[in-house]
Amino acid sequence: MKESCCPDHASVLNLPKVQGRWPGSCFVCSEGHPHGLGLRFHHTTDGVACVTSIPATYCGFDGMVHGGIISALMDEAAAYAIFARHGKLGVTRDITIRFLKPVPTGTEIRVVGEIVSFDPPQAEVAMAIYDADGQRLAEGRTNWSFPRLSRIAALAGVEEEVLQDFLDDCRKM
Repeated sequence: MKESCCPDHASVLNLPKVQGRWPGSCFVCSEGHPHGLGLRFHHTTDGVACVTSIPATYCGFDGMVHGGIISALMDEAAAYAIFARHGKLGVTRDITIRFLKPVPTGTEIRVVGEIVSFDPPQAEVAMAIYDADGQRLAEGRTNWSFPRLSRIAALAGVEEEVLQDFLDDCRKM
């Protein structure tokens, strides 16, 4: 992922929102999760980005976002990049995260996912987290595979049609 590829914080908020809202109770993106983060992504040229602030409740060391939460944010950015750019629902096969600098709690951060390659049955996505000054705090890569939508629907306990509607909404700008 190139440093210059990603819009800054203010520009992200002016990009079209990804319209799809996950029909389940995802900790990272669902509106109704009682302890969730409620992330809302925006379309970028090669994927998605969002601006958020992680509460101190999700710290590792005081004042720093827990590494597991950082990983979850980046995995979600990868998923939404695939949803928004290709309208596919997949599963993470592997993920590599590099923690470059502490991600502070209670301050705005930008989470970005960018499609590197998409050639079903697999895809690769690069992710990064930036502070408000544009400094890269974490980066990663993930590989995805794409089981049949019916299989994911059965595992998630959601009707296949509901998942397809979600994916269709994700591609709308």
